[in-house]
Amino acid sequence: MTSPITVFTAKKIITMEPTLPEATAVAVKDGLIASVGTLESLQPWLEAHPHEIVDTCKDKIIMPGFIDNHQHPKLITLLLSGRHIIAPYDWELPAVTYKGVQSKAEYLAQFKQLNADYPGDEPLIAWGYHDLFHGDVTRRDLDTVSPKRPIIAWHRSGHEIICNTPALKWLNITPETSKQYHVIQYDIGRVSEMALIIHAFKVLGPHLTSPEKMLQGLELARELIHRGGITTIGDNMFGLTASADDELPLFQQAFDNEATPFRVILVPATMGMFRFYGDEAVAKANALQEQSTRRLIFNKAVKGFADGAFISQLMQLRPPGYIDGHHGEWMTAPEALQQQFEPFWQAGYQIQVHVNGDLGVDATLDILQALLEKHPRYDHRYCLEHFGYSAPDQPGRVAALGATVSANGYYVYFWGDRYSQSGLGPDRAGGIIRLGSLVKNGVRVSLHADTPMAPAKPLLAVWAVVTRQTAAGQVLGPGEALTLDQALRAITIDAAYARKMEDQIGSISAGKKADFTILEKDPYAVPLDEVKDIPVWGTVFEGQVYPIAK
Repeated sequence: MTSPITVFTAKKIITMEPTLPEATAVAVKDGLIASVGTLESLQPWLEAHPHEIVDTCKDKIIMPGFIDNHQHPKLITLLLSGRHIIAPYDWELPAVTYKGVQSKAEYLAQFKQLNADYPGDEPLIAWGYHDLFHGDVTRRDLDTVSPKRPIIAWHRSGHEIICNTPALKWLNITPETSKQYHVIQYDIGRVSEMALIIHAFKVLGPHLTSPEKMLQGLELARELIHRGGITTIGDNMFGLTASADDELPLFQQAFDNEATPFRVILVPATMGMFRFYGDEAVAKANALQEQSTRRLIFNKAVKGFADGAFISQLMQLRPPGYIDGHHGEWMTAPEALQQQFEPFWQAGYQIQVHVNGDLGVDATLDILQALLEKHPRYDHRYCLEHFGYSAPDQPGRVAALGATVSANGYYVYFWGDRYSQSGLGPDRAGGIIRLGSLVKNGVRVSLHADTPMAPAKPLLAVWAVVTRQTAAGQVLGPGEALTLDQALRAITIDAAYARKMEDQIGSISAGKKADFTILEKDPYAVPLDEVKDIPVWGTVFEGQVYPIAK
């Protein structure tokens, strides 16, 4: 017996396909799109198959399911779930909104209140600290919060922490440890980048990642992702702080079920693969692909880390460098990064690389050029992730080498004002996420949130890269703006291209997966400033409807 067809009707269906840009009905069969058009044009299908017409969306807008190629469900668990948040801007979670604070006095006052509200000696950790908003908070400042219990201010970037004296002791960090890791500054209590991942996490990890806490946090991640209308995410640090064998069962329990309205593309971190599997790293990555399911997919890609965090101003910059003279950091030295990439490149893997500064971009493109010269490949789609600040000459080189870019769409909005004053200056701040130049050079770009670095709200990211407005309302680098259509492509079909999945997702076309985002308004028909506020009614994942709980 032939499978039945479900027909979704809508006020308007935006297909993101030039052949048929708009429609009003889409037929779904066995989780795939059978046909798209109107009820009249679908008649050959409807006459041949049993069918049901669903008019739930008749007054709504259907778009291809939104794609965010760079999310961190595990970091959502570590930094947001059950955690205290003291951040520069308001931070919204489904059950609570944490009001932003922007001074050192307010920051420390909130920490002291938390300490009073939670008596005992359990470590007290709050995420969201940023020195450009909260001043230079040090070990001695946090000792005033409590001289007895471990107090940790987790930086807004996620890449560093500030500890009081008991916290340093708890994490087994001594003055001698700082000689082993130059990114530990014992006197001020600062622990960043690889010292955080390799050393501090030996204690932090077991404290924060019990199975119960992880499942609770991944449930929060599921809700945040769904509320953004997202039907595909990439997890770009899989197997970094724990082995793939330890992490995969947790992801299977949390996401590989009918309650999850999206798929997760699991991208192993090269650093973690070599750390846990040594010379068997590529063989292990190959074996992981055999464990793919509908919702958890290993699609022959890996990710490496070049320079430090944009949000911490630890990205590596060309001269003239940072205004105050400090320097960035390498998470992985370029020579070591190329050594990590080469065996995966030879095995045909797509390479994704975390990179934020223009010197970092130089290094990652140099690696790509060296790999191409040594082992030529076609359609490799080497992807630069974040692309915080680049120089004007670099988009052309990205294009010439056949690379693509997945950019954090929020960098201008959240950090443009402060980086104009401190770090970059107004001229270079206009080159934060230089997307307009990339597109002019023929590079297909995608947008991501890197949650919890930014909210999982693709339409807010679209608005941000089209307007290039900062939180204070100034416009930075208007020549680097995307058009609305380019930005919407960057969360649909061009985002699918970035993960070599454009034949499966990203547009509403026959044969593709029936993934839809259902909106209350048409983003092409409302004033630009309203795009970010369009309510998401729900999603359809492979033909199954998932309304958003109100």
